[in-house]
Amino acid sequence: MTSKANVQCYTIRILPGQDLREGIEEFVEKKNLEAAFIMTCVGSIESATLRFPIPKTGPIPAMNRELTYKKEYFDILSLVGTVSLGGCHLHVVLGRADGTVVGGHLVGNAKVHTTAEVVIGESLQEVYVRKNDPKTTFNELEVKPR
Repeated sequence: MTSKANVQCYTIRILPGQDLREGIEEFVEKKNLEAAFIMTCVGSIESATLRFPIPKTGPIPAMNRELTYKKEYFDILSLVGTVSLGGCHLHVVLGRADGTVVGGHLVGNAKVHTTAEVVIGESLQEVYVRKNDPKTTFNELEVKPR
């Protein structure tokens, strides 16, 4: 489904020691945002758990989802994704001090180091719902009109 959507913007700061993903989810829940998305995010974190689906044909069972916990200081280079009351789907690109990068699906454990400045948009004409897709075995995005 596609639609022309009016957008509301919110800017938040997630403080040192807080979890980046949890901070975003708590804000979305507090504001009752039904179709939120990450517009931009800058800051730094001390750790992150990332998930990578191991490519194969057909559904990706749990045993083929690789979780990687990284404990080091990172700059947040990019954070994108959709967020709703039913869950979120976030991908992150993180920069290391040596100039290399790592990225993937942000599962959690993303403890903010100095700050995380996040701009969240909300489509005012849509609702994001997550439903299990048997083809992928993930809860996938379904967009509905308000």
